Amino acid sequence: MTIQAEFKLFGTMKRERGWYVAYCPPLDIATQGRTVAEARKNLIEAAQLFLLSCLERGTLDRALKELGLVPSKNGPRRLPRKAFPLVVPVPLGFDRKVECPA
Repeated sequence: MTIQAEFKLFGTMKRERGWYVAYCPPLDIATQGRTVAEARKNLIEAAQLFLLSCLERGTLDRALKELGLVPSKNGPRRLPRKAFPLVVPVPLGFDRKVECPA
């Protein structure tokens, strides 16, 4: 069975030496691409890998706290200036634990 979680973050983009550099401030992740689309795609993939790695190790809560993230009591906030929405889908696979009768 697969469950898909969705993380709604934001990113920023700048052009540097012929490359587009994409950065996700909430996760402190950066990557690059030759086009804006490629840089965004790479940023989503990097964020997915980071989040999946944390989930697999059971360290997501600790990692988010170390990044300075805390639960919001006021709901979603507006994006910072010049930021773009970054939706990161994270598929989670689950198997049901089946116990064999003795």
